[in-house]
Amino acid sequence: MNKIFLYSLLFLFTITGCDSMFDDELPPHELVGENAITNETSAETALNGIFSNLQGYGTMSANYICDNEYRTGLLTGTYRGTFETDGLLGFKLTEEYSYVADPWELAYKMVNAANNFIYYVEKLSENLFGENRKTEMLAEAKFARAFGHAFLLRRYGYFWDINSPLGPIIRLEPSSISNNSMGRSSVKESYEKIFEDLDYAILHGPRFYSKYRSCATTAKAFKADILMNRGEEGDYAEAIRLANEVIASDEFGLEDKYGDIFANGYSSKELMFTRHIKTPPSMDDNVSSLFKMFGGATYKPTEMYFEILTQDDKRYEATFDSVMLGNGTAARKTQVWKKHYVTSGDCPMYYMRVAQMYLIKAEAMARTKASIKDCLDVLNVLRLRSGNTTFEAADYSSLSDVLEEVFRENVREIGMENGAIFYLAVRYTEGGRRKLKDMNPNFEHDDQLCFPIPKAELEHNFVVEQKPL
Repeated sequence: MNKIFLYSLLFLFTITGCDSMFDDELPPHELVGENAITNETSAETALNGIFSNLQGYGTMSANYICDNEYRTGLLTGTYRGTFETDGLLGFKLTEEYSYVADPWELAYKMVNAANNFIYYVEKLSENLFGENRKTEMLAEAKFARAFGHAFLLRRYGYFWDINSPLGPIIRLEPSSISNNSMGRSSVKESYEKIFEDLDYAILHGPRFYSKYRSCATTAKAFKADILMNRGEEGDYAEAIRLANEVIASDEFGLEDKYGDIFANGYSSKELMFTRHIKTPPSMDDNVSSLFKMFGGATYKPTEMYFEILTQDDKRYEATFDSVMLGNGTAARKTQVWKKHYVTSGDCPMYYMRVAQMYLIKAEAMARTKASIKDCLDVLNVLRLRSGNTTFEAADYSSLSDVLEEVFRENVREIGMENGAIFYLAVRYTEGGRRKLKDMNPNFEHDDQLCFPIPKAELEHNFVVEQKPL
């Protein structure tokens, strides 16, 4: 029986987490039926299980970045062979690739774990929890469900086209035989359901207490990010409002120096959401970890990347380093992504950090016709922090020029951290031409912008519609 189908039948809360809060787990045989969650303690364990799907390798680690940035032409390397060169760079993805199936499978596992949690916790009395804790935990689970659905929308759905019927499958109930076969939701409905969950997480989520879990402020940051993808009337103004609230929060803040973000790692006050690694990988491990793929220079920047982040930029030194890799006569000095080179292998994922709120705010302001100076003032906060010269309004003749600078500043500031540059390259258009085409000439038409639904899903779900191939 196909693994995807199995995941829709089982109540899985697999713990693969990190610090002490992930170590207290219930035996697997107890995580079934109505006995799975009976009180606050067992609910905490199950909640940890949802977030443990953000694994330390593969889909939610190095591949979370490279599957996007290969397509922008900013990344090179051949660790996965034709999947990268033909499938990603060449925009010739097919439903047979295992690397197409793996993210689909893992994201729905996370969604189903969240659905099970919500289903069982909603049945429990408030008296079994501390003050407001039941509602807070439901908010965290709904954030996780939104995270999973947003990942699926942007990976497998036509996220750029609000009128398309080709969204992901939005699952809001625990999976069973009766509801295994489901069609796609429209893109419009997909965004609406994701925002419903994020709005609940914003309204009812806890204050920040762990970078491995969500809080109300983190939910605001992710909503601002996803609003930029949708880009409907009022979305940019709302993204600005949310970004301002995150920036003003006392729970997070910019590091004083750009390099401190990566030097401080999990302790950085700028890092809002990440996953942890229970057993950090080594350079010799055959895994798609940040440490091996980026820290070990398996994936390298292209010349286009260096045209944007030049050695004159003060962030260059914090982004790249030259280190000795290998043993004995095989040792060689290699340029690595310094931001992902942690000798222990325990590299944070930067799913979201505070600097992105400044970048989102500046872009949204330019798209809502703010003044050139006001847009640049937002970018200059990051320029000053990194020790670079500030942008001057007199050097820009239009808001189109400002938007181009925002794009380049995204590459310099958060390049190769969470795959965000791909979504920028998709939504940046001029005269109907996507910026992505200028970056990767292999891109020819919008049907190529998302992954196909995996073959295994199509074999067991008889109503879901494949995208045009």
